[in-house]
Amino acid sequence: MWSRLRNCFLAEQNRWFLWLPVFFAAGIGIYFALLVEPSAWIILGLLEILLVAAWLLRRRPAGLRILFPLLLAVLGFANIQLKTIYLSRLEAPTADRKIYLSGRIDKLDANYRGKPRILLSDMKGFDGKAIAGRYRLTMVQKDPGLKAGDCVEMIAVVSPLFQTGMVGGYQFDRQLFFNGITGAGYIPSDVLPVTCPNPSPRFSDLAAALRQTISRRIEAVLPPDQAAVAVAIVAGNQSKISKPLINAYRDSGLAHFLSISGLHMSMLAGLMFFLVRFVMALVPALSLRYNSKKAAAVLAIFISAVYLVISGAAIPAQRAFVMTFVVLLAVLFERQAISMRTLAWAALIVLVISPQALISASFQMSFAAVTALVAFYEKFAGRLSRFLSGEEVSLGGRVLRGIWAYFLGVIIADLVASLATLPFAIYHFNRIALYTSLTNMAAGPLIGFVIMPFVLVSLLLMPLGLETLPLKLVGCGLSAVNSLTTRVASLPHAAAGVVSMPLWGLLLITFGGLWLCLWRCRWRMWGFAAIAVGFLSILTVSVPDLIVDRDARTVAVRTDDGFYFMPGADRWNKQNWLNKYAAAEYKSRQEITNAVYPSRVAVMRRKGITVDGSRFDLERAGGVSFYLKDGRLRTETVRDSIGYRPWNK
Repeated sequence: MWSRLRNCFLAEQNRWFLWLPVFFAAGIGIYFALLVEPSAWIILGLLEILLVAAWLLRRRPAGLRILFPLLLAVLGFANIQLKTIYLSRLEAPTADRKIYLSGRIDKLDANYRGKPRILLSDMKGFDGKAIAGRYRLTMVQKDPGLKAGDCVEMIAVVSPLFQTGMVGGYQFDRQLFFNGITGAGYIPSDVLPVTCPNPSPRFSDLAAALRQTISRRIEAVLPPDQAAVAVAIVAGNQSKISKPLINAYRDSGLAHFLSISGLHMSMLAGLMFFLVRFVMALVPALSLRYNSKKAAAVLAIFISAVYLVISGAAIPAQRAFVMTFVVLLAVLFERQAISMRTLAWAALIVLVISPQALISASFQMSFAAVTALVAFYEKFAGRLSRFLSGEEVSLGGRVLRGIWAYFLGVIIADLVASLATLPFAIYHFNRIALYTSLTNMAAGPLIGFVIMPFVLVSLLLMPLGLETLPLKLVGCGLSAVNSLTTRVASLPHAAAGVVSMPLWGLLLITFGGLWLCLWRCRWRMWGFAAIAVGFLSILTVSVPDLIVDRDARTVAVRTDDGFYFMPGADRWNKQNWLNKYAAAEYKSRQEITNAVYPSRVAVMRRKGITVDGSRFDLERAGGVSFYLKDGRLRTETVRDSIGYRPWNK
């Protein structure tokens, strides 16, 4: 058996490279899994030991094959730890405080309630002393018409970063920490403009001004709902989309269209690529003298970079640009543009630049979808090519075959991508759209043939002031897509809530999927076993009988009808808890009594709770989940699940 495994492994030598980003990512994942921050000296010592071992084994290939993956994992660990050390030097508030602030606006957006919000940097206090880091502050008063790059002063209430109040909940503080945001709060006063110490505009300010100008031009042409979606796919700002419409996109399975990612970047770059080749083909002097494919690749890279700047350069857009850039670079150097090797390079580059992206849903879902699609393409591309070529078929027959192949391709691609992203959608969002294939099949032609082509034309004509007509065509496409998503979302059982699998189950599914997609020999079929066990791990998940947040403000008790919340519960926590456990809220105003939960729970105390005679300090625990089974009580605290790390101390 071992000899057969060895033969399979050696037969896959040309695929070994594809596992490099996997081992690098494993080191990053191990770092985030730790409950305490490790000493940098330990990692440095381990790295030196591995380098010495590599030198000693330099003439033993078998030893290097074992050592090299370990070295990659340590490098991934060291990469994310160095970034954490760099960000940890920024000063963060330790308690709520009301202070005077002056600074420069990096970004303007809106919170989930639609309130205007600013990201402030280059900050100073009342004494003129510099404050390191950046604060994200919500304005209570009306927005006075600020723009990125303006310098302002205000009175602000600043708080430490918001920590998760639920075991296994999303760690907002970790996300903000790696975005360089050290504090959050609100502005009860007016925001007053002041003179900037350095009035020269930064590149980011110029990009933000361009983005704001484009958004205003779109809003001047299109109706509100159409303009809101257009601004989202062009400028990366979803804050103006109405809540019913954004929920319709989520429940219909088309929410990915609102977030600038590989879909938009690849379409825009591809359209620019073929437009340039088409124009050059019309001018024989150009097409005969210059390589149209390489010229098109250069201009496609340029338009992708411009789109990245216009969109706000969020992490999903950065990742999409890197992948598009690598593909077009392969075209320039006459390599295979779409391959697993190209994808591996893109993943490695993204993880080196932004190692924290590994734990984001957008990174996981986009690379899962693309990896599955490329693996499917490798397996069946030959059959598709033979089906479309068919020299014995007439021209009309070829056209019909092409149309059939397009619609079949949309269905199959959507099915493959949906299956690949399904476990990550369950784990992160606890919700799956059941009609996603129907929506994508219907919306695909509109997005591919109407919306994105005329978005490109609009951007190209906007400097000339001729964007009105193409924007109206974009609006026609968006109107149809908006109506489609609303109708699909209104269908019975359009979306379903699902309890997420444990982390070890998601890791099994991920490893099984990689094993299935990256290898080519028959042993890759073993990946299905790991995927099956990973999905079965959902059966091991227990739903808490009682959940209490760190302030004892939000308390939920599980009943046969779902969760009952104590009066005064925080709306944000309520919705997150209901989503996490795929539960419905039990509509009642009665107090928690022994009939709802047995006499194991005593009366609530300020930031404390007594259960079975044991008192829990909720502020120290960060929140507690209680499980009651067969008369035995089990507890899990938030602090035990997130540990003590630089972003949550």
